[in-house]
Amino acid sequence: MRRWPLLAAGFGINLSLGTVYSWSVFVRPLQERFGVSSFEAALPSTLCLALFAVGMLFAGRLVERWGPRRVASLGVGLVGAGYLVSALALGLPNPVLMLSVVYGVMVGLGIGFAYGPPIPTAARWFPEKKGLATGIVVMGFGLSPLVTAPLVYYLLQSAGVETTFLVLGGLFLLAGLPLAALLRFPPSDFVAPAPKRALVATPALDRTPAEVVRRGEFYLLLTVYALGTAVGFMAISQAKPIAETGGLGTVLAVAAVQWLAVWNCVGRPAFGRLSDVWGARAVLGGMFLLEMAGLAVLLVSAHPVALFLGLAFVASVFGGFLAVMPALTARLFGNRNLASNYGLVFLGYGAGGLVGPVLIGALRDATGAFGMAFALGIAICAAGLVLVPWVRPPKRLPAAEAPRSPARARSRA
Repeated sequence: MRRWPLLAAGFGINLSLGTVYSWSVFVRPLQERFGVSSFEAALPSTLCLALFAVGMLFAGRLVERWGPRRVASLGVGLVGAGYLVSALALGLPNPVLMLSVVYGVMVGLGIGFAYGPPIPTAARWFPEKKGLATGIVVMGFGLSPLVTAPLVYYLLQSAGVETTFLVLGGLFLLAGLPLAALLRFPPSDFVAPAPKRALVATPALDRTPAEVVRRGEFYLLLTVYALGTAVGFMAISQAKPIAETGGLGTVLAVAAVQWLAVWNCVGRPAFGRLSDVWGARAVLGGMFLLEMAGLAVLLVSAHPVALFLGLAFVASVFGGFLAVMPALTARLFGNRNLASNYGLVFLGYGAGGLVGPVLIGALRDATGAFGMAFALGIAICAAGLVLVPWVRPPKRLPAAEAPRSPARARSRA
């Protein structure tokens, strides 16, 4: 079986899943229709992103047991059904509260189930290019707002909220299920082409999730993930207001948000490929330095060029974390249980998503500006940079942990 179409399938699945990043388009129609506050209108998306990380945690175990095709199909089905039921929830008492429960739980868990399977699938089919392969499949998630936000806006303006949910649910089921059906792990006799340039590294011992959570390098990796993504979420959550503080008009401020999305996408395959060539830890150190540089530019200058440059640095690094971390998880804990183990590590992303927006919002409210938040972000990056050298596998394995010849794994469809 050709392996590149599997990357295209993973990219397509994530392109559709990233619609959750376009929720801001729903906020004003919900406010005007139901007279709710901005917080209430944003609550469905907040719950969805929280359940996203929870879904990833459970999906990892299911992928190892059922294979990527079944889990991805379950996730796509939940997302599609979640949008369809969301349309019905708007006709119930307390419609926005019911929407929050339905959308937050069904779509959030569905995204977690569908987002996870393409990552270990790509890593197993491309062991010589883990970073690049995982970067390509997750790139679709970051690119999605550029494609889906205009579609959602058009549907809302022309057909209303309920019809928009119905159309999105139908599209998810029609497009996502065939793509999910393509995912499968390679057969046990699969041999990848030899890389033209490879890092000489001792193969990692395949560890189970129960073993991973007892190891110090797991908690270091989790902390580094949380620190790096928290800074990225700070910029993503306030990109338009950050641009407006620099005196940019509405058009350029919106363009800054799209600019950020583009670099978020570019960073995923770019840093993923660099991690294949230079090593994930070396690239992580460079990413923290680049993130610090982007924040420093934003801190010292509000010139439009500085704003766009600083946002590009921060957004590309944020995207890079989502490609480098799966590869580093495989490097530390092996490929066999990557789906489960990365589900645990992904909790760092969830923590960053909860902490980053709160920090920058609170500091802006307290000071009336973003300068203090940028300075704190630089300090957070410095802490991550200090931790990176310690995120490494043990130099020598104890005799009791010496790798044994792995049994031939049964191929899962």
